[in-house]
Amino acid sequence: VLWDRVVIGVAYDCMDKMVYWTEISGPSISRASLHGGEPATIIKTGNLGSPEGIAIDHLGRNVFWTDSHLDRIEVARLDGSQRRVLFNTGLVNPRAIVTDSVRGNLYWTDWNRDAPKIETSYMDGTNRRVLVKDDLGLPNGLTFDTYSSMLCWVDAGTKRVECMNPSQLGRRKILEGVQYPFSITSYGKNLYYTDWRRDAVIAVDRTISKENDNFQPHKRARLYGITTAFAQCPQGNH
Repeated sequence: VLWDRVVIGVAYDCMDKMVYWTEISGPSISRASLHGGEPATIIKTGNLGSPEGIAIDHLGRNVFWTDSHLDRIEVARLDGSQRRVLFNTGLVNPRAIVTDSVRGNLYWTDWNRDAPKIETSYMDGTNRRVLVKDDLGLPNGLTFDTYSSMLCWVDAGTKRVECMNPSQLGRRKILEGVQYPFSITSYGKNLYYTDWRRDAVIAVDRTISKENDNFQPHKRARLYGITTAFAQCPQGNH
């Protein structure tokens, strides 16, 4: 249990069954087995500002993270070695980051109040481009569902949950009038997001655009990152 720490982002490696997380109190990135055991820090303080979003490429065996203080996106091997900066331009408040391992794509949000956006690139940093820039407020959370090829996000400014297929034009509003969403993940037809006003995890059926469940921990507290621990890895190679 991390009493005095502020854990923001969380990601899961379906191959080694390891959970990875970012911490901003004494900035670091750590990992631990899903089955318990001692956490190990893979990226220590020293040229880390405010690591927030984190994503795992289970096929390439890399970890990606956003740093909203240094305004950059970095990548390293899963043990923290071979660390390098992927992007350090055109970022103001980068937060959420997700991988599409099977297709080799990276997606991230920037809640820059003057020009919020969702961007994408290949995992080596090439082919960077803006995917969404209109009608965004504070795009905090992002998730990619490999099985349906849907990229979905929560926006604490527009108070919406939206989805799109990144290879097609057009986006779909799943839910409007949500309170203060922070992070989102997908599993099957459900989206699960954390909400700072409700102090809860809310489940949404994206096929019928309806909230269908919510979970509030006994001890009310601000809920940050959420991710799905898949029993099997999505198949593919890149």
